[in-house]
Amino acid sequence: MENHSESPGRARSGQREVRLPPLPPGLEVYRPADVLGSSVLVVEDEAAMLQQLRIDLHDLGYRPSVAATVSEARDVLEHERVAAVLLDLVLDEREDSGFELLTWIRHHHPGLPVIVLSAAQVNSASIRRAYELGASSYFVKGNVPMAHIYSDLAARLVERGTGRPGTYRFGRLEFDPTRRIIRLGEQEARLTQQQTALVLFLAQGSKPATARDLIQAGLFRNNAAHSTVHSALLTLRRPLDDLQPGLGATFVRASARGYSLVALHD
Repeated sequence: MENHSESPGRARSGQREVRLPPLPPGLEVYRPADVLGSSVLVVEDEAAMLQQLRIDLHDLGYRPSVAATVSEARDVLEHERVAAVLLDLVLDEREDSGFELLTWIRHHHPGLPVIVLSAAQVNSASIRRAYELGASSYFVKGNVPMAHIYSDLAARLVERGTGRPGTYRFGRLEFDPTRRIIRLGEQEARLTQQQTALVLFLAQGSKPATARDLIQAGLFRNNAAHSTVHSALLTLRRPLDDLQPGLGATFVRASARGYSLVALHD
């Protein structure tokens, strides 16, 4: 397993030098410098496991948030920008509560990586259902080293997507980041490279993104004015309006809290 914290403990991210925190004892984990500081939500109702995940993620350089119930998880996702979710599929609330939360995440945050953790008594039907609902990865707790799970988390963050090939769906809208195409029925609109990056970033966040968020993500120059960001988001709406008048403002929403994407339903 690749370990990016070898002496002297530094890694390059673009032009800046980043010091990697030391690894917890016994962990050899893939963690490129670009993912350090990412916010990761842990949804786990077993106190000991929740504490282990929280401590490990913190020691690996992430910013962990925790939730023990579906309602707590939804509250975090509605009020914070989260880069990925570690989801215990078997929560105490109801048998299907983990699946319901996964469904809710995919509906509201279609590009957010969700790594599912399940109990040892898992069956193949549960695995198949989790992937059908949009799980990025699936691990049975105790069957794989924790380092493997944490390395997979870093890989999903690097991919900045669901971890599965294909398109994003926002209700009736389809977004293909590889071809830079947004499709509505039989109609297509091609986006620029920056517009594609904007849609990807907004799709993968878990709350509206401010102009500052977009600048810090490297989508604009560090000294870009907020008006420049706003202008770019308005320009993003134009190809959507070519598909359907008014679609741009419906899909790319601007509010006092920031910018977000809204699924288009009948």
